[in-house]
Amino acid sequence: MGFHDELVEAPPLPPASESAVAPSGAPPALRSGSKALASGSGEAGYSAGTSSPDGGSASTAAPSPGRGAASSASASRSPEASREAPTAAPRRPQVKYDRRRTAGEVHRCKKGKRSDIKPSEWDKFGYAGKEEVLQRPIEYDSQTVPIPRVKRKDITPEWFLEEVAKKAQPIIVEDCCGDWPAMDRWNIDALEERFRQIAFKVAKDDKGKKLRMKFKYFADYIRHQQDDNPLYLFETNMDDNGYIRPLMDDYEVPDIFPHDWFSLVNQDSRPPFRWFCIGPKRSGTTVHIDPLGTAAWNAVTHGVKRWVLFEPKEDKRIVKGKDFLQKGEDDEAIMYFDFVLPRIKRAHPDLKVYEGLQKPGEVIFVPGDWWHAVLNLEDTVAVTQNYCGPDNFDLVWSKTRREREKVAYLWIRNMRRYAPELYQRALDMNKRDGFKMRHERPVGERLSDASSSSSESSSDSSSDEEADLDPTGLEAAVPESAKKLGAARFTRQGKHPVFCLVTSARNSTLPGPRGTSGPAADAASAQLLRKRPRSDEGEDASNQP
Repeated sequence: MGFHDELVEAPPLPPASESAVAPSGAPPALRSGSKALASGSGEAGYSAGTSSPDGGSASTAAPSPGRGAASSASASRSPEASREAPTAAPRRPQVKYDRRRTAGEVHRCKKGKRSDIKPSEWDKFGYAGKEEVLQRPIEYDSQTVPIPRVKRKDITPEWFLEEVAKKAQPIIVEDCCGDWPAMDRWNIDALEERFRQIAFKVAKDDKGKKLRMKFKYFADYIRHQQDDNPLYLFETNMDDNGYIRPLMDDYEVPDIFPHDWFSLVNQDSRPPFRWFCIGPKRSGTTVHIDPLGTAAWNAVTHGVKRWVLFEPKEDKRIVKGKDFLQKGEDDEAIMYFDFVLPRIKRAHPDLKVYEGLQKPGEVIFVPGDWWHAVLNLEDTVAVTQNYCGPDNFDLVWSKTRREREKVAYLWIRNMRRYAPELYQRALDMNKRDGFKMRHERPVGERLSDASSSSSESSSDSSSDEEADLDPTGLEAAVPESAKKLGAARFTRQGKHPVFCLVTSARNSTLPGPRGTSGPAADAASAQLLRKRPRSDEGEDASNQP
């Protein structure tokens, strides 16, 4: 899937506005970490920290064609070659929180998440006092290249699908979500005001049990924590938890990501795909690929993220860097970016590394099977979703049928009912590869390399009705004759609007566009109820047409 050396070469672009500045030789809409970022457009990445990371500092810009390759390479080698792992720092004063119960809640979640160290040792390397690690500029050279960038106004969804998604090219899209309510409503103070008593997932224990903390305690923790790798709020329950679901009214899926073919599987059976994230400063994720070959988009509303990506062809052992850890060192995200990544670069000079910073209002696209890691340079709020669409269906189906057999069965069953062309495509792939699905094999026969997750969650006997499925994202897969899915199947509600009927995973309401479940809808509902005759006035309201 990788596009290797041609990544920084810009694909064909639609005409761009005159305000889009680009390095010499690159189309105006696509920038690859050039000095044009210093004009204020901002950079992207899965962490942030400096006042001008890749967006206001010449040292973070990609070398221009006029710079010598040797000079840029030496600039990156000198600071990194001498960089060594941290030693245990002197003990810092114990953190004092504003709320009486915060310390106990934090201790409980830390103890559950990591049994290898004590909760009191989460700050033992003293990264809270090492701002330089977060402010360190990205030095671009022949090995480390910038993640390409475009402005949303300079592209179309059609261009994005053909030139980016189908070519499996990571990219950062600027000015993509500036009109979301989340840009104002997702700062920590505003979130605490709305959700102070609601428990969010902040970790998992060794047995996979979710560890939750009320938001008022997590907000207190964010403001005072000194941990090397802090607790990371990663909420997967946005659809099912009615107290958390209002977050979904604060953003829209960007129109450059219109596909979601896993919507052909009902919400209870489909794999997790949507996450609301709050990463305190210094938190992050180590190198991984997303499940089942799905592609992902991630939008930041507050804070800055630093990203590193590697092509799918790269060796897992190399990019994870486990062999470069020394005795007493940890492999958390901040340490990976601090000293493990520089060691990997020195040991493998031919390894191509893609890096960049992602700021508020920007969306990064991560193609399926791309290795990536993230560091939050500031307290960062984001939303991310994984999807399957025309650009990656073959990859996702080939992995799902093997790794999640029950999900694959439910998926292909609904393809047959609602998306016949997609169904035929899946059958053709199975025939080409000589693959037999579980219901086609003798009873008890298992795939030789099937994972344990193949047998969990969904039941073969569950039956999806049209109303159980979310039609959003299926426009290109489902023919017009089968488009009555989700809320469209509610045909017996009478002639009156159903303002607050939640019918899908995306919290859409009918009639009217998404987002009509707010105050305006409440007022309209109240007005409608005032017009209805009361049952004690001689009529049964439930019998009204």
